[in-house]
Amino acid sequence: MTVTPSQLKERAKAMEARWHYFEDMAARQNGNLKRHETWRHEYTSFPYLLGAPDDRLGSRFKDVLVNQTELTPNAKIAPLPIGDEHNFMAKFTHLLEEYALRTGGFAPEEVLAAARAPILRYFENGEPIATKIFRGYAAPTTAFVVKYGRREFLEPMLRSGLLRICPASYYNHAFHNDAVKDDEIHRTFFIPTFHERLKGIHHTVVQGHRLEYGDDDIVLPVQAPDYFLLSLCDSIYYRMPTDFDADAALIIRDPIRFAQRVISSFLARYPDWKPHYGPVTYYDPYRDFTKMRVHQMSKHFGYAYQREVRIVMEALRRPRQTLQPEFLDIGRMDDYAELLWA
Repeated sequence: MTVTPSQLKERAKAMEARWHYFEDMAARQNGNLKRHETWRHEYTSFPYLLGAPDDRLGSRFKDVLVNQTELTPNAKIAPLPIGDEHNFMAKFTHLLEEYALRTGGFAPEEVLAAARAPILRYFENGEPIATKIFRGYAAPTTAFVVKYGRREFLEPMLRSGLLRICPASYYNHAFHNDAVKDDEIHRTFFIPTFHERLKGIHHTVVQGHRLEYGDDDIVLPVQAPDYFLLSLCDSIYYRMPTDFDADAALIIRDPIRFAQRVISSFLARYPDWKPHYGPVTYYDPYRDFTKMRVHQMSKHFGYAYQREVRIVMEALRRPRQTLQPEFLDIGRMDDYAELLWA
């Protein structure tokens, strides 16, 4: 459901009054606002979610809450430190300001329930499975990456070097859980239009084409051709095994060596492909319009808690056939990797 013109006008008026409130507070305190007040003032200065539909706001609330919490090694839920890379606490405060206009308080109960659900999964079977996998383990002191998965698949990968790499489209299948399932082909950005809509403008012209956005923000879809993707994690995080339905973790102590073997094995078979390797860039679809440099190496900030490192193989020519999973032989990994399991 979109935000109607009358709703938008009413909310904009209330938001302007809220902005004046913080302006006056800052003037009385010589510009010294508390951190949460600074974030609230920031949002009221440019309420980028003012014209977003309720369901999109609810999805954002879930994404922010899931990413603002962490599972500690002693199986406790704890918030991320304030000032993390993605500033999730500021985003959360912005959402509180927006919900104050829409509900007079907090997010609706169904939104809260959806946001809490992933966190509750960690304790469905007693202690999180990660505490069993990593109990007594001392992590490497140098850079390493982790592949979370089932022991039945990771053990042959370690012992024989047989590795499966899948097309990005594979991860959009319905049989994957929420942590794994993602549309890796499409990216969507939103451009706020509340200023224009308050003036009665409901379209824009882009490169000579009239774009109607009606009572919504501008929705910008970006699509890439299918590509191959191998996902890893940049360290040990205790929520990952539960999120990925994993009972094991492959600790790779020489990430560069591993990536080189995967890439060279793939290119030996398909030389006309371009490799990418490194950490994923997580973008905010409402605020990071220019952050996505390489489509295949970027993801929605809702997945930021995964701290993904990925190997990508991008086709230089559009493939003639639908991509299928490929099995690569990268050689035994025993001398630079080890497997832990529950």
